[in-house]
Amino acid sequence: MEDRSGSVNILVVDDVPVNIELLKALLEPRGYHVNGATSGAAALKIIEKSVPDLILLDVMMPEMNGFETCRLIREKKELPYIPIIFITASELDQQNAVDGLDSGGDDYIRKPFQTVELILRIKANLRVKSTHDQLSKIKSELSRYVSLSTVRMVENMVTDDKGPRNRMANVTVMFSDIRGFTQLAADADPESVFERLNDSIKKQLQVIEGYHGIIDKLTGDEVMAIFEGPQMAENAIQCALQIVKELSREKCLDHCWSSVGIGINTGPVFIGSLGTESFRDYTVIGNTVNIAARLCGLADRFQILCTKTTIDSIQGNWFQVESMGEKMLKGLSRPIEIFRAIS
Repeated sequence: MEDRSGSVNILVVDDVPVNIELLKALLEPRGYHVNGATSGAAALKIIEKSVPDLILLDVMMPEMNGFETCRLIREKKELPYIPIIFITASELDQQNAVDGLDSGGDDYIRKPFQTVELILRIKANLRVKSTHDQLSKIKSELSRYVSLSTVRMVENMVTDDKGPRNRMANVTVMFSDIRGFTQLAADADPESVFERLNDSIKKQLQVIEGYHGIIDKLTGDEVMAIFEGPQMAENAIQCALQIVKELSREKCLDHCWSSVGIGINTGPVFIGSLGTESFRDYTVIGNTVNIAARLCGLADRFQILCTKTTIDSIQGNWFQVESMGEKMLKGLSRPIEIFRAIS
């Protein structure tokens, strides 16, 4: 049974060195690269340095048996998916086999095993790994094109089949957009507009992610981000101040691609899924969002405008605020007091 398996790396974990050598003799002529570990602890150290594509794990080992080793491997959430095949003694009862699979194992094979069966089980588990790796790659690529909240919504739907988790929540919403973008875009060719806009947006997104914000929307020159949790308002203000600091390094007398205005508001929103079966977006709606957007539109270049609800949500006086007085915003029945955040 010839099988040129390329650069597939298999880790064999067995406290008996001769068993490791036997599996090497069976697998390496078929193109597999085999590494060995004589204990669970040694296997964990190897995995930390070089992640294998598949693990053949003996169950009956002193100090740390195969089930315990498997659990510790699965607890390392930073690791990619690694198929684990238990190699069990022939006297192992069915309950132990079930326990092994419950500990995170994917398959098992009993001693003494047939070479053909071993190879077929390895192939089957590597096919599962290949599919899993492709899905992980798709998920990673997808997260670059849709909002993180939408990715999480899809994950919830796939993993527990409960569908979109529509809910009410208190959040801090931040809008940022470039002042005078229409004029800037009119005076430059489309390729230059795209490159310069992308540079400005990229800098803002890096800051937002650094302050635990969820990027909800990118619409032309506008960025919408959501902050949740006990320090959501503080994170949003710090984020806005850092964005202004980063972008204001580009000196410009009139309009420039870094001249953003920022609006921030804190309050209740409805978080849910909008759209049809063929296209959905998981987003936030409500008056809190509308006010943040209006403040952003009101803000001058490098100006951060926020509401009293946002200011009141922050502990300490680590930044300065200046009241801009009461303003009537579109869509509101009465004026609200607006503040300017100053570093």
